[in-house]
Amino acid sequence: MLKKILALEAIQWIVSAIGAGYVLIVRLSSRVDLPPPPEQGPFIIAMWHGRLAMLHLLRFGKRPLVALISGHRDGQIISKCARHYNIYTVTGSSSRGGIGAARRLVRLAREGHNLFITPDGPRGPCMQVDGSIFNLSKLTGLPILPAAISTGGGKELRTWDRFLVPRPVSRIAVRWGKPFRFDDADLSGAGARLQRELNALQTAADQVVGRVPVAEEFSDIAGP
Repeated sequence: MLKKILALEAIQWIVSAIGAGYVLIVRLSSRVDLPPPPEQGPFIIAMWHGRLAMLHLLRFGKRPLVALISGHRDGQIISKCARHYNIYTVTGSSSRGGIGAARRLVRLAREGHNLFITPDGPRGPCMQVDGSIFNLSKLTGLPILPAAISTGGGKELRTWDRFLVPRPVSRIAVRWGKPFRFDDADLSGAGARLQRELNALQTAADQVVGRVPVAEEFSDIAGP
């Protein structure tokens, strides 16, 4: 019954408005450690799926951030919530709507938008890089920019991605990696490199805010 209710468009907008309001309270009541992002974009920004709650902190530049979101119910709620923070979304995944989504993302990249993708989404495995991000980088010509977000207060849910729900009056840290391009001849090496850097950035952000590093806590699924 709950799933049917959450599938309704009107209910999704109500839930998204509540979620956006909560995120705003978290942002306004917390200390935010947000270093300046690298220059000379646009980029494809990559971050683990479990830290999507504070995605708006990764938006920079004059244009809206464009995120690739799955067509699943949860993805649509996240999409509506993101619109409150000038984050546009394109619906698609490697299994459904991928070609059409890729075309739209290429067009938006040419217009100068930063793109966003979760390399372990939409269904995992948790903290393991899916090679589709490299296909998108090749199509758009944009370098990949690893990033991480952590909050000192909040609860990790028992979901596949260990989704972190932040708590107000907390400490928030954002960490940027270095943009990089990859060699078509070594996609496995590029995947391992991105995975290591995302884990290192996530550990650094977690340590800054005093949270147990998720990459260590779930090292059995975090990969190399």
